Formats: sequence, structure tokens, C-alpha cells
Amino acid sequence: MRRDSGLTAYEVAVTLAIIALLATVSMPSFLKWLQTHRLRGAAINLMADLEMAKIRAIREGSFVSLDFFANGYQVFIDDGSGVGGVTGDMERNGTEGLIQDRRLPTGISIPLDEMAGSEIDGEMRFNSRGLAPDLAGAGLIPLVNESGRKTVRVNRLGSVRIQ
Repeated sequence: MRRDSGLTAYEVAVTLAIIALLATVSMPSFLKWLQTHRLRGAAINLMADLEMAKIRAIREGSFVSLDFFANGYQVFIDDGSGVGGVTGDMERNGTEGLIQDRRLPTGISIPLDEMAGSEIDGEMRFNSRGLAPDLAGAGLIPLVNESGRKTVRVNRLGSVRIQ
């Protein structure tokens, strides 16, 4: 009595063809979801870092500044301990302590040209009371990628929200 077990080459080929067809159909929607998820995550990280900067400014009793770049941002204590000794100049000088150096995920950027004419011109700060004294109204920080855009809104009182 002979037992035939296993798959024939034809059965394996048909199975692989079905898997390839399903992958081809589902891959574009998965990639779109992944880009949307990365953008949302970057906006949540930015919001959390802004909240942390506000709390750190209160705790340290000093300015905490954020300096934005196209592919990320830095959060640092702006206490005047650097070159020139100017407190709250929104420039990281010398020994001013770096709190966070965040690089955005691949494909996500901060369009600095959109920020150029706004309340936040590539930099902002919180004072020792947790306020953003340089904002007259609300500052908008846009994050963009191929799937869309998210905007983080900061107002003068230090409230941070994602739009």
C-alpha cells in the first residue's frame, strides 16, 4: 500500500499565484494606511514634546525653546548660559541643555516656507509660567507627507492641539 503525501508542483504554483494576487490587491491600501499612521504618530509626538517643553519651562523656571527644521526639531533650555548670555533668544548657544532632538519619520516634513509668515517662524518658546509669549494668537505647525497633512496648534496660553 503506497501513501501519497505532499503537494504537487501544480498545487504549489496555484497557491502562490493566489497569494500574489491577494498581495497585489491589498498592498496599495496598506501603504496608504501606513503613511497616514506615520503622519498621525509624528503629530502626536510633536504635541507631546510641546507639552513636555511647557512643563520643563515651568520646572526649570527658564525659557524652553523649540527650533524647527524641515526634517525635525530640537527642544532646549534657553537659559542664557551659552555664548552671548542672552536668555530666551531662541538660539541654542554653547552649553544650553538639549532636551530633545527629534527627527521625523521618513517621508514626513515640516514645510518651513508655510511657517515663515505665521506666528511661529521656525522657532518658538515657552516661559517659566508655561506661556508662549511670542504668540499673539495661535501658532500653527504643519506636518505633511504624501497621505495628507496634520497641523499642531499652539496658543498664547500654552494649549496644544492637533487639527
